[in-house]
Amino acid sequence: MADFDEDDLADYDNYSGEEEFNEDNLDDQEYDKLYACLPKLKEGMKDYNDEILEIDLKEALYFNYYEIEEAIKELKSKYPKKKTKNSVDESAQQSGIESKPAGSGSKLAQLAKSRANAKLVAPSTNQSNASSRLAALAKARSGQKTKEENNNDQTNSSNKSLAILGRLRSSTAMDTEKTPLRLSLSKKSGIKARPVSRLNKLRHDREQKQPVIDKPQEIEVGDVEVPQKVLHEPKMSFNIVYDDSILLKFPNTPVSLFLFNKRRRDGDVENHLLENRIKRRHHSDELFHPLTNNEIDIATAKKVKSNFDEPSPDDEVMNAQKNAFEKNMGNLKISEEKNNSSSTVDTIAERQAPKKTQPYKKIDLSQELSTYKTYLKPHKSFVVIGHVDAGKSTLMGRLLFDLGVIDAKTVNNLVRQSEKIGKGSFALAWIMDQTSEERSRGVTVDICATNFETETSRFTAIDAPGHKDFVPQMISGVSQADFALLVIDSITGEFESGFTMDGQTKEHTILAKNLGIAKLCVVVNKMDKEDWSERRFEEIKFQMTEFLTGSDIGFSSDQIDFIPISGLTGNNVVKTDSSLKNFNWYTGPTLSSYLESVELPDHALDDDSIARLTKEDFNMSINDIYSISSSEFGVSGKITSGMIQAGETVSISPNQEFLQIQSMSIHEKPVNVGISGEIVLMSFKINQLTNKTSDDLNIGDLILKLDSPITAVKSFVASIHLFNMNKPLLVGTPFVLFRNNSHIPARISKIIEIEGSKKKKKHLISKQSATVEITVQGDRLLPVTRFSDNKILGRVVLRREGVTVGAGIISDF
Repeated sequence: MADFDEDDLADYDNYSGEEEFNEDNLDDQEYDKLYACLPKLKEGMKDYNDEILEIDLKEALYFNYYEIEEAIKELKSKYPKKKTKNSVDESAQQSGIESKPAGSGSKLAQLAKSRANAKLVAPSTNQSNASSRLAALAKARSGQKTKEENNNDQTNSSNKSLAILGRLRSSTAMDTEKTPLRLSLSKKSGIKARPVSRLNKLRHDREQKQPVIDKPQEIEVGDVEVPQKVLHEPKMSFNIVYDDSILLKFPNTPVSLFLFNKRRRDGDVENHLLENRIKRRHHSDELFHPLTNNEIDIATAKKVKSNFDEPSPDDEVMNAQKNAFEKNMGNLKISEEKNNSSSTVDTIAERQAPKKTQPYKKIDLSQELSTYKTYLKPHKSFVVIGHVDAGKSTLMGRLLFDLGVIDAKTVNNLVRQSEKIGKGSFALAWIMDQTSEERSRGVTVDICATNFETETSRFTAIDAPGHKDFVPQMISGVSQADFALLVIDSITGEFESGFTMDGQTKEHTILAKNLGIAKLCVVVNKMDKEDWSERRFEEIKFQMTEFLTGSDIGFSSDQIDFIPISGLTGNNVVKTDSSLKNFNWYTGPTLSSYLESVELPDHALDDDSIARLTKEDFNMSINDIYSISSSEFGVSGKITSGMIQAGETVSISPNQEFLQIQSMSIHEKPVNVGISGEIVLMSFKINQLTNKTSDDLNIGDLILKLDSPITAVKSFVASIHLFNMNKPLLVGTPFVLFRNNSHIPARISKIIEIEGSKKKKKHLISKQSATVEITVQGDRLLPVTRFSDNKILGRVVLRREGVTVGAGIISDF
């Protein structure tokens, strides 16, 4: 195999000659045509020359546009006609070679014999007289080699064989000049010829350009004296300098003492070096000796010694670790952390509240609420909960589409996008699931709130995730809602799976009840899959009523409603299909009619409610934080009680940040006042924050008026009820505490009383109710209020290891 350097390969890569044939680059039509014409071309070249490589035949067809006749002409112009046996005999007779029958000798012997005969016929006078120096040198070396060997006959025969092989190689090289060099394989070998690669083609071009050098022929010459050069191997020389330094004279023993005194005052250098040499040669019996050439003060020596009388830092650490295990562990108890937490509390307490500021605009509240367009319709917010894949997002998409909130063009676009990835049935769900993650996974990941209006009401619909991994997001959605829609999958087997250990139907209803939801509508979805069976609907209604009114949940029967629908087809969502005979048994309202008929007594705008708003303490829980500009930011949330106006100064708990409200808006419409039950967006100045950044604010922080009685605490007393626990809850066991849409790590620091148990215990089990003291962990406080003062902020939920294990109300702090 020929070797190619980097320059050869670079030149070949930059070669821009004719187009190369590469079978892999052919399209399907060219590939089929190539193999259709190839057998015909082989048949046409069979009588001319059937030893041409298949790759050459393919190239001829490719470059002649699959014209068989043109390809045959090109091949005949490149390759000679195959010689028959008669033509070989005639050429042999012309050259003086007698043909012999097969078996008279090997082909190599016959070729050698024919070359010998040809040599006798050809004149040799010029060859004998024109002996070159190279031939003489070869003769001399051959003679020298003959003297060294014992057997002369073997040497002569080997030289003759080499000469024959040399002539044979010369003849082969002459034939190579006429035809291109290619890999020739016999048909009998059964090996298929491979296509010529770029590297093989480069090697072929290079070997064609190399001149053919025949091996020199052996010629008999006389004794010629050839001068022989005596070759000497190169010798290595080193410039070695002998260094007779004193420091290089090492002692004979492995241990010695180096002693050097001060320089002699008389300046005698020779005696000075001699004395040092003698001292260096002095061998010591020990490894260490005291220094005798330095004078140390006695006081300094005592001071150095006294430094080691006290224990070292390592000794102090080891003693402390040893004493730590000797203390009495029986009186240990969980107490408040006094490092970062206490410093944070002190820092917040030191901040002074600013003076109150007046609203930008003085308004008459009664006239504002009765005349302002935004407040002419009552506002209702509802959350859609339920087990995963129950059809919550599809139902909301169908509701918005049938109400005209979403136009047909948008829905058709979503249908095309969903069909491209094989999820055509998710088109309506994509109205609510707008992120790429939600659309690719097919599940809702975070809450999605949208606003719409009907003829009588304003709504905020909150689509909550149903997967168990996103329950915290679901809790955040429930905290903003006035009532809930519990979507149930009516398909046999799917409904029952929502009540298993990992089912979210049970957990979602528990959370909704304990977070303050007072109205629940059970939406029985996918009734078209059950052929609108009344029996199936009544069966689900009976089981759900028994479950929701049980002791674990606690709803009353008048707080629960049932509506059968089909979110995918849209039947009974906004309109009812009267053509369905199997659905004639239902006489109740559609889902949209039910939403308009829900009454919320706390949201009535009469004289009594307006008077109540002015007296109530204002508080709003932050649900989201926005960046409006480089100098402003906004927060949104639901006002749980009271009212507020733009221009007033508020405080954000627990950080105790004091900010002035710059503007407010509801449903992207500016308003002068915000009242209880509304979801409001407020804007503030960033430079009014202590650290000039909104990163210190968290979801769940409360916005309060300056005179609000709500305080941030480190611990509080709560009455809790435990459920769904497979192991006891011990004192000090960490869990996640949810208050409204705020969640924070906490633990039970003390069990005050267990209902129905007279013995004091240090753990709680499932189905137990107890009064406990809960301590918040970390350096952040938790703003809370008593349940008697605020039914929304006075509720707590306990979750451990991803499961809801308890809920309760705050009684004191």
